[in-house]
Amino acid sequence: MNKKKKKKKNIKPVANIINSAFQSTKGRNFAGLTDLLTFGGETVAWGRLVNPPNSKVCLFFDFFTLTNFSSSPYTADLFVDAIPPGEILVSSNVGNLNTNFANKFPVGQLQFNPGVDGELIGGVNTALRRVPANETVTSGQISGKIIIAPGNSILFFLTSNEVVNARIGFEWWEGKNIF
Repeated sequence: MNKKKKKKKNIKPVANIINSAFQSTKGRNFAGLTDLLTFGGETVAWGRLVNPPNSKVCLFFDFFTLTNFSSSPYTADLFVDAIPPGEILVSSNVGNLNTNFANKFPVGQLQFNPGVDGELIGGVNTALRRVPANETVTSGQISGKIIIAPGNSILFFLTSNEVVNARIGFEWWEGKNIF
């Protein structure tokens, strides 16, 4: 009896992964937080993700968090390309989400002002969130649908009738293309 050996096919696994996870494997996924923001009544606060004018990459906005550490709610308006009031501070609370690339820093800058008098200049208001007392509001997965080209930014402008303490978190990846 002549038995033929069956050849085993080399079947490669197929997996679906979200783009932000793929970008993280390449060391291109970043996250950051503003310092503590204290505002309300006569003062406002803001935090923004900025792509420098000559960066040669796009920032693909993936996720945000708006945290309220206080017993009063606040409002967060999302603006594209608005000029914020007051001094611009740069957050040092920014890092690569792949620890294999811990020494690779983002091109994008996380800027903020923890409490200032004034209004925004220009920009387009694209979204509004109400952040309840002692809670965190998240965006869900934006998944790079908001693309911040060189020289542009997105900004959360925070207001409240009462004094509150808050933080803004951003997550994004950087590259010339979405993949």
